[in-house]
Amino acid sequence: MRSFERKVSIRILAIVVLLLLVLGYQNGNQSQPITIVPLLTSDSQATSPQAGGSSSTESSIGNRTPASNGSGAMQSTIQPKSTMESSATAEINWREVPVMPEISQRVFEIYRDGQAQGRNPHNFSVIGDCQAIPLVFLGPFERGELQPDSSESYLWDAIHQFKGSFSRTGMAVRGGFNAASILSPLQADPHYCLSGETPLTCEFRLQNPSIVFVMLETWLDPNTVDRYESYLRQILDYVIEKGTVPILMTKADAAELGNGVHVINPAIVRVARDYDVPLINFWRSAQYLDNHGIDPNREGFHLSPEGYKLKNILALRTLYKVWTEVEQKGINPGATDTPGAPTATPTLQATPTSQAGLQPTVPDCEGGCIFMGTAISHDGKVTSHGVLAINYLTKKLTQILGEGFDLQDVSEDGQRLLVNHTNNLYEINLANASASLISESFFSFGKQDAYWNRDDSQVIYIDQDHPIRTETDQAFNLFPSTRDGEIYFEGGSCTLKANCQSSGVYHQDSNKIITHMDSYSQLVFSPDSKFVAFLDPSAATKENYYHIYYLLLEEVEQGIKSRRSLYFPEATGFMVNPAVREYAFSPDNNKLFIIYDIYSDYFERSLRIQTYMYDIPTRILYDYGKIIGVSGSLNPHLVWTPQGNKVLFFLTDVTTDNQYSMSIYQTNLETEERLAPYAQGIITSNDYFYITNQYWR
Repeated sequence: MRSFERKVSIRILAIVVLLLLVLGYQNGNQSQPITIVPLLTSDSQATSPQAGGSSSTESSIGNRTPASNGSGAMQSTIQPKSTMESSATAEINWREVPVMPEISQRVFEIYRDGQAQGRNPHNFSVIGDCQAIPLVFLGPFERGELQPDSSESYLWDAIHQFKGSFSRTGMAVRGGFNAASILSPLQADPHYCLSGETPLTCEFRLQNPSIVFVMLETWLDPNTVDRYESYLRQILDYVIEKGTVPILMTKADAAELGNGVHVINPAIVRVARDYDVPLINFWRSAQYLDNHGIDPNREGFHLSPEGYKLKNILALRTLYKVWTEVEQKGINPGATDTPGAPTATPTLQATPTSQAGLQPTVPDCEGGCIFMGTAISHDGKVTSHGVLAINYLTKKLTQILGEGFDLQDVSEDGQRLLVNHTNNLYEINLANASASLISESFFSFGKQDAYWNRDDSQVIYIDQDHPIRTETDQAFNLFPSTRDGEIYFEGGSCTLKANCQSSGVYHQDSNKIITHMDSYSQLVFSPDSKFVAFLDPSAATKENYYHIYYLLLEEVEQGIKSRRSLYFPEATGFMVNPAVREYAFSPDNNKLFIIYDIYSDYFERSLRIQTYMYDIPTRILYDYGKIIGVSGSLNPHLVWTPQGNKVLFFLTDVTTDNQYSMSIYQTNLETEERLAPYAQGIITSNDYFYITNQYWR
């Protein structure tokens, strides 16, 4: 009987659907044909474009076979289930997607892979904008401002399991962030992240999460929402490759257009479907709140107190659901007892290079050359990238030595170079293209670890077998001066190249007595070492986001009683905190050129650089122009001509296709030409690169 009734019901339903289709066809221009759209519901799993066997381009991120990553952990064996483009299947009715997700088999696979890689089962991270900072998202649970209802007391288990993650301000969450920001090294916090790291890669290195909330709710141009979706997919590719479970969430507002039309929510739901990962449909749940959970007294983007409370509860429920279900599957037995070990950061390994194998290319330096060492950073791992020279007259760029080599110093006649290949320090003689090995135990993790003495007859360098030791640590960076017999250095510890923790600046006198110079940092000596310019480390405070906005100058022999403070014109703006970036003395010791970075801590990048020249005898500060852009955030450099009449600025910018491009600008003190383009795009790279040391001879 029941079978018969079921058959009759199916037939009636088929007739109704057929009539509707016919009516839709007959009314042609008056209404659109009905399309039956599959919904992502709690009892149906989304299939990826690749799962059905359709062709697609495989993601370029990640190794698809088990392999060691050099740190002892295994690389991902999980393949992203979606490419940079969404599938061609029918669009989802995103409004009808369930509020709470079901945990698919794919989540178990991702989590299992992450535990094999060493993700920490006690840590989660948040990737998001101002709606996701711990002040309003999840942090209230750990601060005691919000508590689970007594009927959901089991949620306390998740609060205890992930203790410390709730109130932590991560590297990938900040007001003003969008999907593109997460993938840009320009947006990484310079106080915690390594050179070249993005907010995403920095967060994973520091937090090593097993679960991550992805909540990016803003995109300024609704006409390019496809770019938002593309960036979101790149983020998920990286997260899943790391074996971390992403949790996505729709948003309550439609502020991107201001007319109630959603463009971001459909993209979020498409991505969640294609990757088959948990999605919280916060929008649907918020429809039952007053004003749909939006604060009526603000701009239509920020939530009301009830909206924030609901959002937090849904997130906590989902966190508990993911954690307990993967644990019940036996993926991570004993996870509540033993934290997972973070993935080790690889250190720079010494690769000896034989003296006989060195074959430097001799540049044409008629008219003078600017010599420079270069480094490249990929996800925070910095490697030396070669020694270059550019002829000032012809603008020809010559690679003297290739990848793995760095420049330490150049003799005054421009014929002898101090270079290193990790722990091997060499003298390169350009007159006969020869190389002489100076040391096989050279320490190479600092910015500059070797230089010539006053008359270029001796080399001062840091020997890792015989280090210069302070009471607590040892030297890792030298400040070149012509005060023979004395050494100025920075002490601390290093884990890899360009990743060192400083304990301060020290002075070793001719009797090898070491004194801590506690009010000095970033020393630069004049060519005759009469003057020293430096920064005051105590000026870097929490209030100014640790930027130092003034420069100090004093005579070395006179010390503090000769000290001058160089203050620059005030820069205004929301969370704008200027910083002195680079400074160098003229060859005649009488002038000091400065790059002053007008930096926004809201956007975490430079807005422009301002250049100044300080005349030491007259004590007058001259404004020498500005350049708009982000170059102040990308290790700007300046160098004086040997004649002291010109200054070249080596500035890096980011192109529209996200490449790094270095250009040269020139200021001529005789003609008053200021920051004129000299050579554009001399070096381009997909990875962040910068100049280590530079000399004009």
